Amino acid sequence: MVTKRQLGLFLIAVGVVVAVGTVGVDWVGAGEWSGFGPLQRIGVGGGLALLLASLPLLRLGDRPA
Repeated sequence: MVTKRQLGLFLIAVGVVVAVGTVGVDWVGAGEWSGFGPLQRIGVGGGLALLLASLPLLRLGDRPA
């Protein structure tokens, strides 16, 4: 059974991967334009929002999700 803490850790990891991956795409130079575009801002914002939204799950402990 998955606990809320495990779900929170998983969602935090996904949020970090999305945010870092979005920045990484710009760093390696994928795409035609230089700089951050609107989709990259959405990707970073979505990753950070997921990270912040999953933090309260860590405090709920070992209750089933």
